[in-house]
Amino acid sequence: MSKIVLKNLAKHFGAVKAVDNLTLEIPAGSFTTLLGPSGCGKTTTLRMIAGLETPTDGEIWIGDQCVFSRREGRFVPAGDRGLGLVFQSYALWPHLTVFENIAFGLKIAKVKKAEVQKRVEETAEVLQIGELLKRYPNELSGGQQQRVAIARVLVMRPQVLLLDEPLSNLDAKLRMDMRAELKRLHSEMGSTVVYVTHDQLEALTLSTHVAIMDRGTLQQWSPPMVVYNQPANVFTADFIGNPRINLVQGVFKKEQERFVFAAPGLELPLDVSEDLVRLVGRPVTLGLRAEDFTLSTTPAEGFLAAEVESVLPAGSEWFVRVRLGELALMTSTTYDPQVDSGGTLWIQVKPEKMKFFDEDEKLIIGIGSTYGRKEVA
Repeated sequence: MSKIVLKNLAKHFGAVKAVDNLTLEIPAGSFTTLLGPSGCGKTTTLRMIAGLETPTDGEIWIGDQCVFSRREGRFVPAGDRGLGLVFQSYALWPHLTVFENIAFGLKIAKVKKAEVQKRVEETAEVLQIGELLKRYPNELSGGQQQRVAIARVLVMRPQVLLLDEPLSNLDAKLRMDMRAELKRLHSEMGSTVVYVTHDQLEALTLSTHVAIMDRGTLQQWSPPMVVYNQPANVFTADFIGNPRINLVQGVFKKEQERFVFAAPGLELPLDVSEDLVRLVGRPVTLGLRAEDFTLSTTPAEGFLAAEVESVLPAGSEWFVRVRLGELALMTSTTYDPQVDSGGTLWIQVKPEKMKFFDEDEKLIIGIGSTYGRKEVA
């Protein structure tokens, strides 16, 4: 296992800053996901770690070895970095058996035949493809081919495993199965994994750490559920989550000895804090996820009457879009609300789930949710 340290890493393509001054320390043995929309710089970052792209500036350390430094003029070639790479394309040799595909790198490295046999069989056993060793790639399913591609890398025993959207070619059910396989594999092997994806579900389910990127810059670096529950800014809050988070524009107000968040159609009481006093009268954004509401089919104290616009059953939960005056909100519940469009539900915001962002769209610490407060970056 090796940690990876990126120091002020940058990559420019002409005037375009694909990665801009990225500093990040990836712990040894972690499963770190680089997550963001297309063009955010995540794949470029992975390729710079791999040695497939030369950075414009900065440093890259893998374990105790500096593999790139612009200041010192150092560049260690990809083949000497002790890394394993798995890409979106499986790139298996069609004329070689599964065994021969997995063993290919070992034979190039002139590993002894007995050792090749042992390591291929051990790796195939870990990936549960031992019975496929005599088959050819065209006799395998997509998921089996993906396991062979991963086995071909793991058999070389790399310090670090880099994966660039390896599951994007698989159908939804197979992707879920392969996520479980990758998580099991990481638990058993303990390798340092850097995983690139634009799929937030993959990031949340697989990772020990998530790096959210946008336009080449790091937006947040936290464990996955901290990113979800305590997003560092509006971009992260809006990017993570399905359905999208409700973002409500409003202001903090003081009414006698009471503080409230006020927006058209919504007024929420708040606990007094020094941060809140400082922000009274200034515009803020409230973030509420669909599950941050309590729903009731009958009137209740502290609940607001809301008009139901649509009900979307999704098996284990129901998504309900409601309207409070001019304000439309997406809510959810684990039970059938038994209400149709045009009906009425009563909703209440869970106070501990409120997330507020200031005029610069940054999270305001100390007001609303306390989940993972110390780990927000």
